[in-house]
Amino acid sequence: MNKIYCKAPWTSVSYMPGGKYSPCCAWSGGQFNSREEMTNSVGGAFFRGEVPRECANQCPPDAEGWRGMYKNYATDYKTHKIHFLDFRNNNLCNLKCRSCGPRFSTSWASEVGVEDISLYNPIDVADMDLSECKQIYFAGGEPLLNPQHYQVLEKLIAQGADPAIMYSTNMTVLGAKSKHVKDLWPSFSRINVHASIDAVGKYAGIVRSGSDWITVEHNLKWILTQSNCNIKIATVISAINIWWLPELLEYFNWLTPDQFEPVLANADSVIGLGSIPDQYRPSLITMLEQSKFAEHINMKRAVDALRNQRYNATNWYRFLAQQMIQDNYRNENWFDNLPVKHDVYKETLQIG
Repeated sequence: MNKIYCKAPWTSVSYMPGGKYSPCCAWSGGQFNSREEMTNSVGGAFFRGEVPRECANQCPPDAEGWRGMYKNYATDYKTHKIHFLDFRNNNLCNLKCRSCGPRFSTSWASEVGVEDISLYNPIDVADMDLSECKQIYFAGGEPLLNPQHYQVLEKLIAQGADPAIMYSTNMTVLGAKSKHVKDLWPSFSRINVHASIDAVGKYAGIVRSGSDWITVEHNLKWILTQSNCNIKIATVISAINIWWLPELLEYFNWLTPDQFEPVLANADSVIGLGSIPDQYRPSLITMLEQSKFAEHINMKRAVDALRNQRYNATNWYRFLAQQMIQDNYRNENWFDNLPVKHDVYKETLQIG
């Protein structure tokens, strides 16, 4: 079995929106209609000594990457046991974050009038064997709104499993209907919360439409009282929110460096840092470099993008148009709060 490239097809499963499956959260290809189809397709390729490009793109042969997590999981390469569970089986979400879209938010989907996939093919949790589960990742959508997330927690408790549990959550809710994490989380030893917070105070609801900062702050404070919970702040750094990043960095100055886990938007995308005009970049670079968290790899990448990424004027004006259209449609005020709005106004009208 030394030729087997990765154990994921037999030890891991990702439940994706729309009732689809993939072998793990790093899989970059099309999704499968069942666990069996996924195992036979990807595992079959490994048996033949082949590495699907959907794996090689994320976990190249010369780098262990995600494969390192699975190598310690036991398997007979015949049966599928869930050691790692990636659970994001719907896109139910109460926010319309400007860096997101309808694929991962029903609120976005409703606003733009595209099909809502949150209710398709719910997973049959009753038949799920989680007795050997070692690690779970809950995402969405917003996982704490997902009724089946609570079914999974109850299943783990019933089967006596105590995996490390990780969440990506917008921190606006801690329960859904009659279920609440306050009643379930005490049954587990390790809860890792990655809080998706892109701005604080009055800017929070501008960047993540629908977010109420007072509620987010209240929920954060409760989590900090729980001895089995570890928290990280997972900020998406983009042209949308970098203008108010100083306030966020100041607010979270009490974090240790390893508790700040920023994610960098693709610099080439419309919302990427490459869209920002050159004249605004020096002050943003200084802000990032003087931060307590300046040594984080993605903070360094943000500085590198601002310093070296060629300015894309087309993207900048597309970006501005997107933000102002959302302001108008949602009755929000991203542009009104933009610190450089007067300069942008003059620049756009070619004044001065």
